[in-house]
Amino acid sequence: KQWLADHLATYRGVSCTPERIVILSSSQQALDLAARLTLDPGDAAWMEDPGYPGARGALELAGARVVPVPVDGEGVVVDEGRRRAPQAKLAYVTPSHQWPLGSALALHRRLALLSWARSAGAWIVEDDYDGELRYAGRPVAAIHGLDPDGRVVYVGTFTKLLFPSLRLAWAVVPQSLVE
Repeated sequence: KQWLADHLATYRGVSCTPERIVILSSSQQALDLAARLTLDPGDAAWMEDPGYPGARGALELAGARVVPVPVDGEGVVVDEGRRRAPQAKLAYVTPSHQWPLGSALALHRRLALLSWARSAGAWIVEDDYDGELRYAGRPVAAIHGLDPDGRVVYVGTFTKLLFPSLRLAWAVVPQSLVE
């Protein structure tokens, strides 16, 4: 966990202690855990549209009312999410490389998403499924590194970076969820 905390700080801008890292068998398990920890049945949850079907499944299994939020060339349209479900309790996003369209979430939208989470008392599940894979330059910094309020659950995996059969993922959880 210490190696992973150091790696995430260096390459993704995620500052955390080993105690805040939960090791899991897959990113799907991490999404399921995050949804069950942060949602009550019937809560609204933003979901990128189009987006990862496995995340939709995890949200629905936790009893969430999934609210599709459109994606454009700058990522998830936060203003549309606010319009459709301002009191949602969670937003699931793939900001470094939106699945399946490939856009990166623009900085102004990252900040708007964090502002919404703060005002709504909501959580952000940041799925960084392939954030380290870049053609050029350093990876885009994670939203988690911009979060002063502890509202982001950061999910990652070595599956795409190393090999699929490794089946190793992690979640960096806010201090308030560690227990």
